Amino acid sequence: MCLLGIDLGGTSIKAGLVDINGKILKKGQVPTGAGEGTTAVLKRIKNLARDLAGEQGLALGELEGVGIGIPGSVDVARGLVHLAPNLFWRDFSLRDELAALLDLPVAIENDAHVAALGEMWQGAGRGYTSILMVTIGTGIGSGLIIDGRVHHGLFGYGAEMGHIKMVCDGRQCHCGGHGCLETLASATAMVKSFREYLAAGYPSMLSDRPELGAKEILAAAAGGDELAGRVIDEAACYLGTALANAVLLVGPEAIIIGGGPAQAGEVILDPIRKHLAAAMGTWQLKPVPVLQAALGNDAGIIGAAYLAMKTSSQY
Repeated sequence: MCLLGIDLGGTSIKAGLVDINGKILKKGQVPTGAGEGTTAVLKRIKNLARDLAGEQGLALGELEGVGIGIPGSVDVARGLVHLAPNLFWRDFSLRDELAALLDLPVAIENDAHVAALGEMWQGAGRGYTSILMVTIGTGIGSGLIIDGRVHHGLFGYGAEMGHIKMVCDGRQCHCGGHGCLETLASATAMVKSFREYLAAGYPSMLSDRPELGAKEILAAAAGGDELAGRVIDEAACYLGTALANAVLLVGPEAIIIGGGPAQAGEVILDPIRKHLAAAMGTWQLKPVPVLQAALGNDAGIIGAAYLAMKTSSQY
């Protein structure tokens, strides 16, 4: 069995051929070109799929199925992309359009959910059936898997940890709300907080750095910079508190942290664990594992292939 997993982003289309054991056999990527319209994007997907199959000595029609992760709101049952701002899509029948173009069964899902499926199948979540994955980046994405199935909830978007309200009248979020978790603990928020402290006169080894990102702040924290450590600990406090709320509500077996800052490892993971435990208090009967994501940029491809495999097995 050979499956096609697609991670569709606003900038690039990443795809890979994946076998039944979760091994990527071939992978590649091409620019998305979302501004050229849906037809052009789907054509690029088909060409990439055909090229990858050809490299593996297969015809496109010999693939068992296709899974695709979408950066937006998805109606899985109807195969619709309700809204994908980075792709300029609204109420687009992606599943049916792509299935007709490829002549293959297609399953679609939100990209954060797909990444969580990938980590559960072949990554840090192996051995667990209920996990919460949180991705720290420009914003904060999340995917919740309960008993091996994506939790979609009433509105279809499932767990949106990034928009849990943490502070009344806090920083304004692009969603229109205030005090959302991602305004306080995303990579963007870490940089914003750090610059605010610098402007207030706090010293740091990074004070003269014109280019400043979360990566540099995490590295400085690891090197003993007091201000960098403070900013990371504050972000971890908000994350740990939000995760404690999630654990109390749904009780995942493990929490997986992904995204760029997670690559710093224990510098960010240890304070998250500390604040999670503090927020849980006496309700923490045993520690909930907080694990670093293992699949990196391949999580979307592997998770999409898993989605395709599970969908095709239902027929």
